[in-house]
Amino acid sequence: MRMIIKAVYGIYLLLMSARDIKCRELPIVMLGAGLVFVPPFILTDNSGGVLSYIYGAIPGIIFLIVSYLSRGQMGAADACVLICMGLCIGIEPVIGVISISLLAIALVSMIMLVMGKLNRKSTLPYIPFALLGYLFYIFII
Repeated sequence: MRMIIKAVYGIYLLLMSARDIKCRELPIVMLGAGLVFVPPFILTDNSGGVLSYIYGAIPGIIFLIVSYLSRGQMGAADACVLICMGLCIGIEPVIGVISISLLAIALVSMIMLVMGKLNRKSTLPYIPFALLGYLFYIFII
């Protein structure tokens, strides 16, 4: 059952990624739909560590604060997705997902800068990289 929930959440992230790439914005309704996955993740957890899931929102909240302080240089919607993901998978996995996604976006950015496809003011959608980190979490960890 837990694998089905993880797979459906992965499909949700895939849809969010497609929207982020295409439109560079995420509707509030789509962001709110991610909260539907929180109870199934917590209720199917065998360890019973509900506090870990609540703590999982902290990295996303930090990203939300950074988004506010940077006047939107980092999208608030990206931070909301990370909050939801943290509530779903817990603190340790979400830190791994964020680490992998930030490493991947840094590598892609460097490659694209060297190739001349981006400049210093260019932006990249973050959710596809969060999806990459989530898939790494599902299949590797």
